[in-house]
Amino acid sequence: MSLTARLLPMLAAGDPLADAWENLVQACPQSGFMQSLGWAAVKRGQGLSVVHVGVFDGDTLVGGALCFGQDQPNGASLMIAPEGPVLPWDRPAVATACLQVMMTCLETLAKTMGAIALRVEPRLGAPKPPALRTFGRAPIDLVPQQTLYRDIAADDAGLLAAMQPKGRYNIRLADRKGVTVTVSQSPADAHRFYGILRETAERDDFFIEPASYFALITDVLMPLGMARLLFAKHEGETLGTLLLITYGERATYFYGGITNDKRPMMAGYALQWAAMRQARDLGCRVYDFFGFEPFGDPTHLYAGFSRFKKQFGGEAVRFIGAQDHMFNESLADAVIRAFQEIDRGPVAMAP
Repeated sequence: MSLTARLLPMLAAGDPLADAWENLVQACPQSGFMQSLGWAAVKRGQGLSVVHVGVFDGDTLVGGALCFGQDQPNGASLMIAPEGPVLPWDRPAVATACLQVMMTCLETLAKTMGAIALRVEPRLGAPKPPALRTFGRAPIDLVPQQTLYRDIAADDAGLLAAMQPKGRYNIRLADRKGVTVTVSQSPADAHRFYGILRETAERDDFFIEPASYFALITDVLMPLGMARLLFAKHEGETLGTLLLITYGERATYFYGGITNDKRPMMAGYALQWAAMRQARDLGCRVYDFFGFEPFGDPTHLYAGFSRFKKQFGGEAVRFIGAQDHMFNESLADAVIRAFQEIDRGPVAMAP
């Protein structure tokens, strides 16, 4: 192999290199939509800097990473690659070689940017691969370290059969009570979504991003076909909502909420059921609940949400979590103090 790494310009739709990047990310099960060009546009909309490095074998793109940065109050910055880097992780020796040339490129850039570290978080299970031997465990994860994957390739009967009895029962109960679900690809519906999400956050006491964050996501990702809003209704009254992101063969339940009204209608079950089938029909084969506590720990942040998610079946998975590479080891303590969270974990929906 003849590996080289170089910084890429802002890639636009229709550019052959843009298509090559999207195909590479979508084919990498250890990556996801946060390494897509669409998500990079969301980060730019938030005012973050975006660095895109590509690794080439000759003229062929074989790896790389989208890194997002934010100026820190003390002048130190941190490059973050959620769900990256995108590498051939199933070939350890090649992945190591690719990462080495990529890091050489980024280290040179870091000196001019004042970046003191790179934070990565590929969706890899333990043990940590040799390619990441120079990386140490980060103090905080970018995305949930534990989640629940549900295979959604089956037909409706197969999807229901793999659920727990309570999940099947509540889906059918919602249907019998007349709960319906509509799907929107209109960014204008972001305000409806946010109103319900805010009501849920106030009731269940959890943090949510400002309304502008969701307006940005829908404005950018909906035209690309990556985002949809689902709304559960009963007799004209909206009871719940869900933000579904699809990319490649994986769908992600990113955020959602249920109103305080008509809770026995089981709108949350109707929403998840509709989201799974919608994602499957769009070509996805895995549904990611994006955060899960598998052991029943009542003190865990995701405890209540996980009891709900568990009803839909699936496999609990655990990743190695975020990993830091310090460009200057003497600044390791500074990066921890300087770190400001860029992507807060998404909010799971309670039933």
